[in-house]
Amino acid sequence: MGARAVRIRSKPFALAMGAVLIAVTVVVVAVATSGKAAHPICEKTDADCVHVAAGAPIQIGSLLSKDQASGREGLVAVKLALDYLDGRFDGVDGRLLDHPVSLISADDGCSPAGGRKGASQLLQESNLIATIGTTCSSAALGEADRLMSAAKVPLVSPANSAPLLTDPSRHQRYYFRTSFNDLIQGEVVAEFAKNKIAKRRAAVFYTPDAYSRQLSDAFVKQFRRKGGTVVAQLNVQAKGGTKAAVAKAALSRPNFIFVPILEPKCHQTVAATQAEPALRSASVVVAESCQDPSFLKALGPAANGIYGSGPGASKAASNDFYRREYLPAFVERAGGAPTAVFNTNSFDAANLIFGTIRRVTDIQPGGELLINREKLRSALLDITGYEGLSGTLDCTPSGDCAQGARISIYRAPAWPAVRPSAMPVFSESRTIAELTSGL
Repeated sequence: MGARAVRIRSKPFALAMGAVLIAVTVVVVAVATSGKAAHPICEKTDADCVHVAAGAPIQIGSLLSKDQASGREGLVAVKLALDYLDGRFDGVDGRLLDHPVSLISADDGCSPAGGRKGASQLLQESNLIATIGTTCSSAALGEADRLMSAAKVPLVSPANSAPLLTDPSRHQRYYFRTSFNDLIQGEVVAEFAKNKIAKRRAAVFYTPDAYSRQLSDAFVKQFRRKGGTVVAQLNVQAKGGTKAAVAKAALSRPNFIFVPILEPKCHQTVAATQAEPALRSASVVVAESCQDPSFLKALGPAANGIYGSGPGASKAASNDFYRREYLPAFVERAGGAPTAVFNTNSFDAANLIFGTIRRVTDIQPGGELLINREKLRSALLDITGYEGLSGTLDCTPSGDCAQGARISIYRAPAWPAVRPSAMPVFSESRTIAELTSGL
């Protein structure tokens, strides 16, 4: 007989028969009986087996940036997922398999050194089951992803978007992400520049971190494929700094500028381009890392007309659970509405982890839990069609769970970070498969 596939579907935020279907109790699963190695029942003597004593907490880590709004708001979302374990936002953490969940937090420092240090701190807890993080791609690539995978601890990032993190040549086995892949953002920004606003000469400013350089490269590749010319691709941290980079770009007279850089360097770079007469008429797009109230505040009226790209906000905004339950709970806990992207990705990352723990845990008489680390990873790979707040998630061996994304481009001051009802001037959906087929 051939392989038989079993799929369990749920809509985690829908109301059914008067009861809330909790995202963490059932995840969408496709299990094939062939092609997957069978894992034995977890034994206490197995090095890959974590045993949690009856009544003891299940240890979950968070490795998120304290300096980036996406990291701070992501931590709020993770805590909301803990709150919602009992199916309601009431300010009291729920329980998982009748055990409390202990959240151990570390800072990723938004840097390779910070990712290495934070991951090492978390891994001092030998019973660490999984970690939500990192915020910054540079903190994960070759650092947190490598250390967590060596310890067989799933690292599920809500905010990493650097393509190399899930490239087969670099991907670490226990690394996953619910955020989009910047292959998609690079393509959509290139499409906007070349075919929407008819710009043919582009300059790109970047910093040498994993996020900025890789998004810069993704845009350059797609812009050239569309027939555009990249007149400059410049590191603003090279000799001479931003001033020298802007002066060099001005010599080539670009009519389009892309700035995929983290704040505050992002607004500083844009301000420098506006101070250069030869660049003032160029259209400027910044990436989601810069689509932040601090950018608009720093530039004031000079920010008007600057474009900001990032994941479209319409899907979450149209979700009843998001509007009626999640957003009010977020506002109450954080003291205000989200100002950066990826908080819903953090909520989804936590719920994917909780759901897989439920599915693979062997519950012993008396309440002790036995969790096989390899089975936990396999359960994440079984997730398909999961309808999360951030979109539909299908986790693959590459580590990408978001197989596609809608990237929207907004024109300041009408950015979602300060005007939730803002409408994009351009918006397109792409999938990773579309951009990697034939490569």
